[in-house]
Amino acid sequence: MQPNGSILELCQVVRDMDRALDHWTRVIKAGPFFVFDVPVLPGQIYRGEPTQVALKVAFGFSGGLLIELLQQTNEGPSVFTEMLDRSGEGYHHVMLRIPYEEGVQRLLAEGHGIAFSGTMPSGERFALFDTLAANGGFIELMELSVAMEASLQRMHAAHLEWDGISRPIRAIADLA
Repeated sequence: MQPNGSILELCQVVRDMDRALDHWTRVIKAGPFFVFDVPVLPGQIYRGEPTQVALKVAFGFSGGLLIELLQQTNEGPSVFTEMLDRSGEGYHHVMLRIPYEEGVQRLLAEGHGIAFSGTMPSGERFALFDTLAANGGFIELMELSVAMEASLQRMHAAHLEWDGISRPIRAIADLA
């Protein structure tokens, strides 16, 4: 797992989750991936306006780096459809492993505005900052609760134990 101050996650935005999962597990040998649906979360803000975004996401490790594959499943305006329309599938954002408030202050001080934000069902705040001009994508910050850290540790353990073949795609319930 990554130390504080490092990149925790690399996110790829995709139009076809099944195709992306096949590529990442079979060709790259990342995984296994834990897949789940994220319903519209209350309080989502996209570029200063309320929005409603539903997602299918898949998380799996490659070494110590968490890979997120993300497919938007509704039509709400978002940073995800923005990137797909702008440049197609591929790199979307990195998530930093730093305390949320510290990261917010740092990115705002650098002149990067919040492009998308909200709160997870378990109460953790998240924000994606527009850093397109600086790195071609976004930077995500999230409050990492004890429960989220435990899930990350279980995903990483599954990666270390994985044979690269069996059960490359799993339900998030498999982490329990």
